[in-house]
Amino acid sequence: MESIDTPRQIGAVMRRAFQNLRNGRGGPVVVELTADVCTQEVPEAAQRYTSPTRARSQPGAAEIAEAARALLAAERPMIWAGAGVLMAGASDALRRLAEQTGVPVFTTMEGKSSFDERHPLSLGAGSNAAPGPAYARIEESDLVLALGSSLSINAYTLRVPRGKTVIHNTVTPEDVNKDTPCDVALVGDARLTIEALIAEIAAQAGDAPRDLGQAAAVAERRAAWQAEWADVLESDATPINTYRAIREIDENIDHENSVVTHDAGAIRDSMVPFFTATTPRSYIGWGKTTHLGMGIPLMIGAKLARPDRFCVNVMGDGAFGMSGTDIETSVRERLPITTVILNNSGMATYPGLFPIARERFGFTSMTGDYARIAEGMGAVGITVTEPAQVGPAVREARRLNAAGRTVLIDVHTDHEARKSRY
Repeated sequence: MESIDTPRQIGAVMRRAFQNLRNGRGGPVVVELTADVCTQEVPEAAQRYTSPTRARSQPGAAEIAEAARALLAAERPMIWAGAGVLMAGASDALRRLAEQTGVPVFTTMEGKSSFDERHPLSLGAGSNAAPGPAYARIEESDLVLALGSSLSINAYTLRVPRGKTVIHNTVTPEDVNKDTPCDVALVGDARLTIEALIAEIAAQAGDAPRDLGQAAAVAERRAAWQAEWADVLESDATPINTYRAIREIDENIDHENSVVTHDAGAIRDSMVPFFTATTPRSYIGWGKTTHLGMGIPLMIGAKLARPDRFCVNVMGDGAFGMSGTDIETSVRERLPITTVILNNSGMATYPGLFPIARERFGFTSMTGDYARIAEGMGAVGITVTEPAQVGPAVREARRLNAAGRTVLIDVHTDHEARKSRY
């Protein structure tokens, strides 16, 4: 954060702001402009501005060679892909590395969509819930190649168990050995790092792709995990099971032409393992803490950036209470999005928690006709009470969005509290 206190500062402050925005880890930048500056003339010199470019670096040749040797020597390696893969535009390079080495890929919540989850080597994505195959591979692996990840530990990440060989690629040197011990540090841009690894592995082991038999193992574990969850994924019960609703959304979206996000709270840990991300940035994973309600403004921003995409946020009724009136913003600004509310009439997916607040304030008892609320703000409201109605509602929402209408789908769901944790 930096303040502009005189007009002469404008060029220098904005240069530093965009330098920080575009380089290193990147992220939000705040520039504060005091009110009196807004009334002053800007000198000609302050108006001369050249936007900073992105500077990229890559690890040294010795570190790349050491990492390649360790990866080739490992018996049960895995790749751990983070948000840095997306930031670096490294998804294609990641796929080529996985196929070259035969190593399965897990993506973090923020890295979700960096690797096609339909790929035979995909272990899926996880927050503090993840697909069964991911947990199994993390436990049995002897080497973890972390790419574009801080490997920070918090309540919404899986952890690398002790005793693994860890190769850690991050753009931020301070990440190395911070929370997770590291054997080989590869500090630099994820795409440059992956491309260097691909070249070095070919130099050490030849051009022929390796087959470690992992695709078959991943497929077997994925089938077993999905069978374990079949009772809820295929449930015809009403109110609609949360996982059946997610499955219907997943199966009725054109993944390559959509942008989807979860909201905070329980829906995040239900969506991330079970919704299929296919192409880079077709899914936005976020939320190390519970910023309830961010999904609506996030999708308005996504629609502004990608007006050609079907932009969908999936949230709970509690999250809608935090930002629901921004549906009107979507309507007013002609940025049509679709909001899917998994409406269980309360914070019902946290059984046994908040006993005093439940009794004294009744905060887990929420009511409302959200479809009609949306209609009052100029959007189209659709109410869904049967599992078979979810898919058609999603397809209709896409048609309406294409016609310029914002849509809210109110899906009446059960109190499903299970999470994919092992």
